[in-house]
Amino acid sequence: MKRYEKESLFKNFLVFFSLLEVLLVLLFIELYTSKIKEYKQSIYKTMNVCSYTMECREFENSFVEKEKNKLNELFDDNGLHAYFTIPSSKEFYIKFSYSKANYVQDLQEIKNVLWIKFILASLLLFAIALFFTFYSLNPIRKALRINDEFIKDILHDFNTPITSMILNIKMFTEEKGEDLFIKRITQSINSITLLQNNLKSFLQHSPSQNSEVDVASVLKSRFNIVKENYPKLTFEYHERNDLIYISNQEILTRIFDNLLSNAAKYNKPLGKVTVTVEKTQIIIKDTGKGIKNIDKVMQRYYTEQERGIGLGLHIVQKLIDELNIEMKIESKVAVGTTFILDFRYLKKI
Repeated sequence: MKRYEKESLFKNFLVFFSLLEVLLVLLFIELYTSKIKEYKQSIYKTMNVCSYTMECREFENSFVEKEKNKLNELFDDNGLHAYFTIPSSKEFYIKFSYSKANYVQDLQEIKNVLWIKFILASLLLFAIALFFTFYSLNPIRKALRINDEFIKDILHDFNTPITSMILNIKMFTEEKGEDLFIKRITQSINSITLLQNNLKSFLQHSPSQNSEVDVASVLKSRFNIVKENYPKLTFEYHERNDLIYISNQEILTRIFDNLLSNAAKYNKPLGKVTVTVEKTQIIIKDTGKGIKNIDKVMQRYYTEQERGIGLGLHIVQKLIDELNIEMKIESKVAVGTTFILDFRYLKKI
């Protein structure tokens, strides 16, 4: 099961089970109240019978004055007690008392029985909630699988024309040398390849295999590639210290490719891209269009530009979460955007 399917399953199950459990708690509170009421009524009836037979050993009895006490009522005061008339006496009532220790023990037995029933009912509701959660999510999972298969088919069909174009460009370059139009075509192919890698990343949910990585070196190599593809922009790279961590080089490459590509692609004409490696941070700053809604920009399919399908930054968010990298975005419309990646939570060599 994929990550977003697990998340959806967990949230739906939690909501469904929580609602059922709340109803169950209310039901058992009402049941407990009813049981206590029945228990007290039973005690009172037994006392009433005892007032005639005087043969009840579970109760203590004594004589009290009539004026200070009420009949036909069970009192819950340091145990249970009630008052009954004595046919031959006009001044006294007979008082039957049920000890506090016995009363507390009886209440605990009622609670124990109800707790067992509550736990069994909760387990049953857990199973029911789990079943209906899987059942309700099954059509959605089926639709997502169809969507994934469709994307896989498209990616597979991409491979042949992309490979053909790359080979032909290499052959043309070897024969004719470097050419402005060839660079532009190469840049377009790189954009298609980046989109293809994003779609592959979108489909893959396997855990990353980490190793020792010179993060700054990986960043600089991707920086130089983007710099070559955008000759009309100004690029600055500042490396004030090294960054060597236990991480995944392939995933880092995807992150840097997306962020650097966006910084260049959505920049102003003759704009500037500045990359800085400082302490535990990588800062990628551009002078581009800026982001209107920072809270939504990482969401899937959200885009503020005419180009793009809104997957790049969403995938970046997934990848940095997987690598435990902290990211902060600062942006102002028509001024530019700054992405700050912080690697302080990664294990350092």
